[in-house]
Amino acid sequence: MKITPLIFKSPYFKSAPDGAPGATPVYATIEKPDRAQISTIKRALDELEEVVFLPNDLIYMKTLGANPPFKNGKEALEWIKESKAKILYADFSNPSVHACLNYSQNDGITILINSNYKDNCTHPDVLAISEAIFHECGHGKDFDSENSIQEELNCLSLNVLAHRYYQKKYKGIFDNSNSFLYSQGVSLYAKLFFDFYKTALKNRVADKYGYLQTGDDKHPATNLANDIKRIYESATYV
Repeated sequence: MKITPLIFKSPYFKSAPDGAPGATPVYATIEKPDRAQISTIKRALDELEEVVFLPNDLIYMKTLGANPPFKNGKEALEWIKESKAKILYADFSNPSVHACLNYSQNDGITILINSNYKDNCTHPDVLAISEAIFHECGHGKDFDSENSIQEELNCLSLNVLAHRYYQKKYKGIFDNSNSFLYSQGVSLYAKLFFDFYKTALKNRVADKYGYLQTGDDKHPATNLANDIKRIYESATYV
C-alpha cells in the first residue's frame, strides 16, 4: 500500500495545496483492489458507457450555468482509455470523501474511490460509483490540478445528468438507498440542481467550494458561480 499526500480535485471536500485559503489537506492510503473490487469498477464503467443525457435535462443545465465536460458516458470511457487513467480504492484521512482525482505529471491521472465502498456490489451502489467516476473524469479532462467553483459546477452536472438517466432507465432504483454515499452525494445533488429556487444548491456549493477561484480560462465563470462566490464572501467576510 502507498500512503501519499494528495492535491486533489474532488466533488465532495475542500482540498488545495497547504496554505491555500480554505484548504484542508487530505491524505490517502491507496489500496490494490482484489478481484471483487475490480469487478465492481468494471460494472460501474459498463453502466457509465450507456449513459446519455436526457435532452431537457441538458438544456436545463446549460441554462442554469453548468457546462458538462462530456457529451455522454461513452465519451468519458473513451477519455479514460486514451488518458490511461487508473481507478483505485483508497482510505482517506477525511472519511466523508467519496471519490477524488489526483493528477501528477509523472504518474498521470488516478481516480480514487473511498474504500468504504469497495465491497458495495448492489446495483444502486454500482450506479453511484459510476457517477462518482464520471465526475472525476470531468476534472481529469483538464490534465491539471487547478480548480474553480465553475469547474465544480460543470463536473457536478455530470453526476446529476447520469443520476437522472439511471432513474429513468431503472425505475425506483434509488428509492431505498439512504447511505452517506446517496444522502450527501449522488442523490443530494440531483435534488439540489432541480430545486426551483436554487438557494440550497448555492449554499451547499458555497460551503464546500466557495474558497476556490470563481472561474478560470478553461471554465469561464457564469452568473451561478458568481452568486456562489458572493454567498461565500458574505458568510466569511472575505
